[in-house]
Amino acid sequence: MLRSTRVLTVSAALFVGSASAFGQGHFADWSAPLGVDFQHFDTAFGYAMGGGAAWLDIENDGDEDLFAAGTDSRHAMYRNDGNGFVDTYVTSGLYITAFGSTIGVAAADYDGDGFVDLLLTNTGPNQLYRNQGDGTFVDLAQVSGMTESAWSSSASWSDFDLDGDLDVYVGNYVQVLNFPYHIGDPNHFYVNQGNGTFVEQAAALGIDNVGVFGPTIPGYPYVAPTGQPTAGCTLSVCTLDWDEDGDPDLMVGNDFGEWVIPNTLYQNDIDLGGGLAFSDITVSTGFGAAPHYNMGISPADYDHDGDWDLYMSNLGDNRLMRNDGGVFTEVAAGAGVLDGMNDLGTLLLSSWGTSFGDVNNDGWEDLLVSNGIIPAAMFILNEKDAENHILLNNHDGTFSRVDPVASGMNDTGAGRGLAVADYDSDGLLDFYVMNNGAGATAGPGDRCRFYHNEGTLAAPGAGWLELDLVGRFGNTQGIGARLTATDGQTTWKRQLLGDPVFASASSRMVHFGLGAASLVDVAIDWPLGGHQELVGVPAAMRIEVLEPAVVVNSIDAPVWTGTSFVFTAHLENTGSATELTDLVYNLHLGAGGPLALSLPVQVSLAPGELRQVDFVLPADATLHAAVAGLTLDERVYVGAAGALDSRRQVVPIP
Repeated sequence: MLRSTRVLTVSAALFVGSASAFGQGHFADWSAPLGVDFQHFDTAFGYAMGGGAAWLDIENDGDEDLFAAGTDSRHAMYRNDGNGFVDTYVTSGLYITAFGSTIGVAAADYDGDGFVDLLLTNTGPNQLYRNQGDGTFVDLAQVSGMTESAWSSSASWSDFDLDGDLDVYVGNYVQVLNFPYHIGDPNHFYVNQGNGTFVEQAAALGIDNVGVFGPTIPGYPYVAPTGQPTAGCTLSVCTLDWDEDGDPDLMVGNDFGEWVIPNTLYQNDIDLGGGLAFSDITVSTGFGAAPHYNMGISPADYDHDGDWDLYMSNLGDNRLMRNDGGVFTEVAAGAGVLDGMNDLGTLLLSSWGTSFGDVNNDGWEDLLVSNGIIPAAMFILNEKDAENHILLNNHDGTFSRVDPVASGMNDTGAGRGLAVADYDSDGLLDFYVMNNGAGATAGPGDRCRFYHNEGTLAAPGAGWLELDLVGRFGNTQGIGARLTATDGQTTWKRQLLGDPVFASASSRMVHFGLGAASLVDVAIDWPLGGHQELVGVPAAMRIEVLEPAVVVNSIDAPVWTGTSFVFTAHLENTGSATELTDLVYNLHLGAGGPLALSLPVQVSLAPGELRQVDFVLPADATLHAAVAGLTLDERVYVGAAGALDSRRQVVPIP
């Protein structure tokens, strides 16, 4: 069934008089009162790139904890105790590597034991921390086969080969510094063997993002090593199933794209039947047509036209890649989201973590952008006192920036990673920004920031829905699932991705802003192909959704036999155990009309069994004559082993 998750209650008294000078608007800075005002530190070896953050429930106690990656000092593992956070780093086992600096974090349950694990991307060997279920972690990177060493940046988990476990693509940055024609480091792709080990196959599959330098770009005092081999200087990775064919594709975002290798889109071709394979469709889709200093990729159907668009952060003008029938068109200027210069128009902005999210629950996805200075050459000098931005969706393909003072986000720290979560389960998206602590970027007292959504941007009564997916046949978190919600007029699209924000991992809770909708139908396509529908879900709920074993394959149109109405549903048990199944036919008069009749029945289905279940409702000719031709809204619900599936059809009564 649908199960309500534990709702976190935060004591309002804890925050009386605690708002900082940086957070007195639509978002309030709760960093200090919650105890998560992490002090990041980055030496010259980190080149001011880190760090990242991750929201995860480390102990499965129903609330979300927060990991903050220190680059060259210490990490923080903030355990949520319901009223604030306690830093358990000392006892967590999550230690700074002795061989390099930590840039980011990717969070996922890679071994399927139900506990979320952490992959730390480093300058040097990466660290794969297995969650032991008691609040502690152990590094298994070397024994698992993740032995490669590089300057790694962002990573993303997904089940690329559709075998039920999570693989991971790791983006690597510069191998040899040669500004701006850096020699990039090939990326890594680790295929999960299902036994706690991984095999690296990026080069074998042609997705290591390698190439050669092109000719020297005129207008700059730099000479290209034309024809010499290199790889993309990757800073962001996104595993969106952009063509919705049921397998995750691979989007690679590269820094120095104009000089080295531009952004690359690899299409997953496993659906063609020849095993795991990828094809480079960068040119045909226009994905790499606007090369830049890519730091982050965030996908959404921001214009509600049914396909996936992309926002890409940059040093300078950001990119909004609108999907026009499978070809991307860069429209940032017209949409008002360039966000490339400071307000004086004198210095560039450097944007890093970016995420679509409906912060005001009006049913249209807005943009969050983390800005922060990066030491750079004279021709790309950027603003030191860069504020983070919120760009509200205007419902017409354009956005409007909220003044940073009004938004409460006028913190001028060197923003990097951005991780989004509805921390207090109030239906409003909050977010955490990692501020870099390198000497060239940080000011006195700069610390990382937790921005709490005060709800003042949302219209009264704006609807929302949050779904916590629990996989049973594939990965336990449902990473790779595709979701839609509809109220019959508007359709909202989401995908549950494996860390799409720069060096960071947002909450796995799927959030829908629903505007005026109070009731929606939800459809979920699970990673291994299972299809689930939840009919008539009320707004303002946070619910846990289990992947069902017993599903409704279809429902037939009702039949009039002359003496009775017959209602028929076709069920299937896709699991490996016999399931006692509760089936209910709910009959409403008129589309969305009142419930006229509820018809329950209980059946037992063996593993793999297909079953036609009929419900016969006797009726005389008088009753038939009275209802024939009226509209019937038929809803069929089936529940088994804690999971729910349902179907709906609106038909005339025969």
